[in-house]
Amino acid sequence: MDYQEEFEQTPIVKIKLSDTEPYSKHPFKVEDNKKIEMLAEDIKEHGLLNPILVRVLGFGGRYEILSGHRRMEALKFNGESEADVRIIKCTDTEAANIVIKSNLLQRDKILPSERAKMYVLRNEYLKKDKYGSLSTGWTKLDENAQKALAKEFDVSKSNIYEYIRLNYLIDDLLILVDSGKIKIKISVALSYFSKECQSIIHQYFFVDKKDILNSEYVKEIKKYRNNLTIEILEKITAELGEPKQKSERYVDAFVKKYVGKFHSEQEMADVLEKLLIGYLKDNKLLDKKGGG
Repeated sequence: MDYQEEFEQTPIVKIKLSDTEPYSKHPFKVEDNKKIEMLAEDIKEHGLLNPILVRVLGFGGRYEILSGHRRMEALKFNGESEADVRIIKCTDTEAANIVIKSNLLQRDKILPSERAKMYVLRNEYLKKDKYGSLSTGWTKLDENAQKALAKEFDVSKSNIYEYIRLNYLIDDLLILVDSGKIKIKISVALSYFSKECQSIIHQYFFVDKKDILNSEYVKEIKKYRNNLTIEILEKITAELGEPKQKSERYVDAFVKKYVGKFHSEQEMADVLEKLLIGYLKDNKLLDKKGGG
């Protein structure tokens, strides 16, 4: 039973759009773009096929949106003043689960920053269920939580760890991760720098130098984590030289073709590694220790 079927017996009522608020810890972005316009046009033509899920927010007739943030924006775009909703009763943990499940089911693509916040949200409520109190923005992972999250989202433990680390990035760098200009592995390394150092790195590599940060630079920059300056970055780039543009290889083209089917490049790499190991073992190209 999915989250929608679970609440099908809850009656549909109308409430004012002005009486609603988005979920307070919503990890997903609501696009104010062509997709909202397309959804608005669809609602105008066919009506709101799936009522919005809300819960009562304290006192005073306010409601918190749990599922249907984009539908709500589409209704506003159409100039509507009311929406068909189902008002449900649920705990904070159940509310978080509804928000996450509904977005995973309905969205074509989840941005790295959204996945990072989603993992933190679930981690918060895993901790609450275990310790009885909520620690907002909980980014610390113990072994059991990491295993539980990996199982729940069907990803590797390293995937959980890496995306949790993205929450330590400044917004300017996180935007670049979402756009694909910074790879996940590099972003994890940057997450251990102070906010001030991250700002210096962003200014130097993505404003002044225009997108030339790579893993070789990051390896050298780590040595100056506590006293990083623009002058030090200039020294590093002068010594290493600017990265050469490589012609696209077959592997690069393959990754570009299929990476959109996965949550991240790292997830795709994990799957490919398992497949390659299986192939090499089947063809007796690996020794017992797993070497070539």
